[in-house]
Amino acid sequence: MRLIKIIVVVIVLAFATSLKAERSVSAIALFDGRAMLSIDGNKAKILREGQTLLGVSLVSSNTDEAVIEVEGKRETLILNGSMVISGELGVSSKNRNASVQIRENQFGFFEGLGTVNGRSITFLVDTGASLVVLSSEQADSVGLSYKDGTIGYASTASGNAPMYNIILDSITLGGIELNNVEAGVIEGRFPERPLLGMTFLSKVNMTRSGNLMTLKKR
Repeated sequence: MRLIKIIVVVIVLAFATSLKAERSVSAIALFDGRAMLSIDGNKAKILREGQTLLGVSLVSSNTDEAVIEVEGKRETLILNGSMVISGELGVSSKNRNASVQIRENQFGFFEGLGTVNGRSITFLVDTGASLVVLSSEQADSVGLSYKDGTIGYASTASGNAPMYNIILDSITLGGIELNNVEAGVIEGRFPERPLLGMTFLSKVNMTRSGNLMTLKKR
């Protein structure tokens, strides 16, 4: 009986250790509603939206990117892009070399699906914006209590509008996560897309090759 107990303890410890090991997810092929993913270097398999494999769920997918979820945390993968995952914490945000590639859209702008405080949102990369900026409608959609922030004013196409200065707990884009990011929320519908401004971009290195931009955490 004592021997059996010792064996059980060893198995439990080995299982707990394996959960904390780093893992990886790579996007081999992307389709509308489906994605071919390789998890931990295993043979790639096609998942449909809503399906889960080895603890990785496919939330959504199109021909440009796929959104995966690990332990309640969502991240974005692009074709042939990969990210490191911690079984204990979800997608690793501590990796100093974390990076993401985003593709230029048909209008010549770079857009990427990320999260604000864990809620999904699509950002427009804007090096001309000194802050990360959202409209009040966008802020409401991700549950931000922006009116607790310091009020000021911003110039928009419709004239001056109240802007609330706030601190976001976290912003993610691909495998990159930054905490305590300064942002502004403008009353109304401007900007049409959330702007990923310099309070985020100043913390990453940006390189461009053709219609792809790579952001790498410093």
